[in-house]
Amino acid sequence: MENLMSKLTVAMVCVGTLFLASCSEIDPLPLAQSSFNVATSSPERNLPVKFENLSTNAAKYLWNFGDSSETSTEIAPIHTYEESGEFIVSLTAITNDDQVHTESKLITIGERYLTGMYIININMKDGNEKPWDSDGTGPDVLMQFGPVDFESEDEIEGFFVNSLNVGNFQTPIGISTDDVLSENYKLTDEDFFIILEEVDTVKGEPVLQKMIELIFNPRIVNGESITEIKREDGTGDLTIPFIVLDEYQFFLEFEVR
Repeated sequence: MENLMSKLTVAMVCVGTLFLASCSEIDPLPLAQSSFNVATSSPERNLPVKFENLSTNAAKYLWNFGDSSETSTEIAPIHTYEESGEFIVSLTAITNDDQVHTESKLITIGERYLTGMYIININMKDGNEKPWDSDGTGPDVLMQFGPVDFESEDEIEGFFVNSLNVGNFQTPIGISTDDVLSENYKLTDEDFFIILEEVDTVKGEPVLQKMIELIFNPRIVNGESITEIKREDGTGDLTIPFIVLDEYQFFLEFEVR
């Protein structure tokens, strides 16, 4: 009888030991689920691209942007691509016990192409507070646009001139690249100019008076990168506004592709 009790005691001790051992094991954490979106509309070369992290059950993150840059461990990083094209972006979500899950997406980094230019507001009087046209029909405007370092007016891909009439003081007036340019007129990081001149005819010859000249970077306005500003009642989705002395207001219309 004593021998049987000893055996039962040993068995109970073994079972208790196994139970305690099994309970001491750490249960695995819930699996991480990696997920993200590109938060920047129409991402472009050399402009910041924001990423939105939608992952769950993760404690750490590892981003690979698909270019030659270093990886990032930020939760929601901002990254700038130096080249345009297609890139595979990967986000790896990691739990505290090092379980991982990775999501990858193909994103396109585009370039900015001009599609139109518009004058929204214009000063109808010259510097002497006299109407540009004495007959009251509104100024005949010669608009010039191009990079500041153009070499010749014959370079139509880098320079153009277009005549506009502000008849009855009606604005906006403007042009589209379908009128004077190819659809591949790229807005680069260099400085461009806009010149407006009022055209009068004196004794059969044109006489020009400069109304306004603006030199600007079509990708950076007032020190900030402009990626998407929608013009109310505009003809396109992406526009850049320029206001000079509250008297002249321009819009450059563009698309990213």
